[in-house]
Amino acid sequence: MLDEAPVSSDPSVSEAPSSLRIAVASKDGQRIDQHFGHAEAFWVFDVTAEGATPVEQRVIADHAREGEDARDTVCRMLGDCPMLLVARIGPNPQEKLARAGIEATDMLAGQAIDEALVAVFSGRARALAATAAPVDGSTFRLVHCMLRVADLDRTIAFYTHHLGMQVLERREHRRNQFSQAYLGFGPHCAMSVEFVQNWTRETPYELGDSFGHIALEVTGITALCERLAAAKVPMPRPPRAQRHGESIVAFIEDPDGHRIELIQRAPEE
Repeated sequence: MLDEAPVSSDPSVSEAPSSLRIAVASKDGQRIDQHFGHAEAFWVFDVTAEGATPVEQRVIADHAREGEDARDTVCRMLGDCPMLLVARIGPNPQEKLARAGIEATDMLAGQAIDEALVAVFSGRARALAATAAPVDGSTFRLVHCMLRVADLDRTIAFYTHHLGMQVLERREHRRNQFSQAYLGFGPHCAMSVEFVQNWTRETPYELGDSFGHIALEVTGITALCERLAAAKVPMPRPPRAQRHGESIVAFIEDPDGHRIELIQRAPEE
């Protein structure tokens, strides 16, 4: 879990930074076009309202320590960069970087670096100014809560037989070794329960560690997350596109460390 930072209701507490150091995964230093896991080096820039200034290229091999995992090397090597822009990144390395204070995102994949860096800096400045007013949640809605279970088939049998729920969706994730099912009282209902069975879990869950997260469907997820980042809300997973669909998701933490999944709301048909 990230070190928690108190969120102040006083907008005068935080001031917009005069510069922001950002690392980029790029093959040639021109575009954000490299997968995090494939990168052997990262370009580092200092960004201000006037534009981006190249600092240096940092090569992972030059910073590696004997026996150190490459991801740990990157976290240490980019410790002075609160942001990392990549073409693609998985949730696990994204969370590892977040614990090191580095927000890694692939939402600007393919864009020209200079333009993307200026847009990021401007967006952060606007987001910081916006924290003075409460978020307008009139278009948001609760969509599900997630619970971890020891036996998914047993859980489905209980909720369908004894409580009359329906299986709305089920997936098997062989790569990440877990099964997932959404249950609710029909597709017309706004709220569902997500149950997850991790295949490698051998011991029963305690009530405290069985809770996963609650999920909110939101509009303007990128702008919302910029605002949350400006307010120093812990964000273990910045916005990223889901591999199994077109939705964009992010994870934040409340003051007690409970996880909240933010899901970009689909446009009305």
